[in-house]
Amino acid sequence: MTAFVRFMGCQNGPVLDTYGVFGNLPQVRWMIQDVIRKHFGNDVPPIYELSRNVSFILQNGHATVTYPRPYLPNVAEIACIHCKKAKSLPDDLEDFIRGSGDAGFIYFSMGSSVKAANMPIYLRRMLMVVFRKLPQRVLWKYEAVGDMPDLPSNVKLGRWLPQQDILGHPKLRAFVTHGGLLSMFETIYHGVPIVSLPVFCDHDSNAAKAEYDGYALKLDLSKLTADKLLRAIKQVIHETRYREEVKKRQLLLMDQMETPLERAIFWTEYVLRHRGAKHLQSPARNLGVIQYYLIDVILVLLCAVIIFCYLCKLCWKLLIYYFVRGSIATIRCRKNIKID
Repeated sequence: MTAFVRFMGCQNGPVLDTYGVFGNLPQVRWMIQDVIRKHFGNDVPPIYELSRNVSFILQNGHATVTYPRPYLPNVAEIACIHCKKAKSLPDDLEDFIRGSGDAGFIYFSMGSSVKAANMPIYLRRMLMVVFRKLPQRVLWKYEAVGDMPDLPSNVKLGRWLPQQDILGHPKLRAFVTHGGLLSMFETIYHGVPIVSLPVFCDHDSNAAKAEYDGYALKLDLSKLTADKLLRAIKQVIHETRYREEVKKRQLLLMDQMETPLERAIFWTEYVLRHRGAKHLQSPARNLGVIQYYLIDVILVLLCAVIIFCYLCKLCWKLLIYYFVRGSIATIRCRKNIKID
């Protein structure tokens, strides 16, 4: 991690928190406060007060995919609560996959937030060039109506595809994805190596972590070429270390005291039993930005340092003044003695 990356990471917390207080939350208050009160009544407190009075947080995170973090007592990780064992695929998909033979198939999806149908034409053509060269068949989540011109014979499009059932299929060889957090957890849950093409938001950091952990390859969309993508897909398929690493992560994700759903149910009932579980909330929730980040303390210390430096400079000037004055007096005395 470079110094620049560490510096930017240090700034993210204060900047985002300050924006939340002075920028985002006021906008949210004016935009949706009326909508919330319309559905839940006029007694609903303002958004800002609600955000400072959260009883418990069910966090979509786990150290197998995200980074280990220290949490407060009112936070529990329930990542992969949506994950489920693969079921049988529809007949048309199963027939298509069965025709791939021992080569297997590849699944390509950019998630729900990135529409493959809205891709630039050059990128769609590049993908078709790559898929045409693969011995595997390709399932492509493509939201547009109708077929794509010049679609390779080994590619099947689907406006909606049962992603988890596909990820759990024994013939799946690799998953080409945008790197969204839910997709990353599903990947680990089903034990599939990936090639990631991050687009925005957390995609880049998720993909970088997956590559660091050894079960993924991360490519830059702005510098993507057909050769790079083809090489990456072949690499994650044929180099066994990628599948071995993702299987290790799969074991780590499964090795928990209870399921994420059981954990979520327990803590939800716990908060209800203890009327909001106020004892779990941090006192820091009542601090403002200035207090939370000790800005006032930093300013006092900074002023103290400035005053100290000023006094040191003043003392230095006085020392020089008296030293020079003494030296001049000594020289004059010597001159007077010589004259006498």
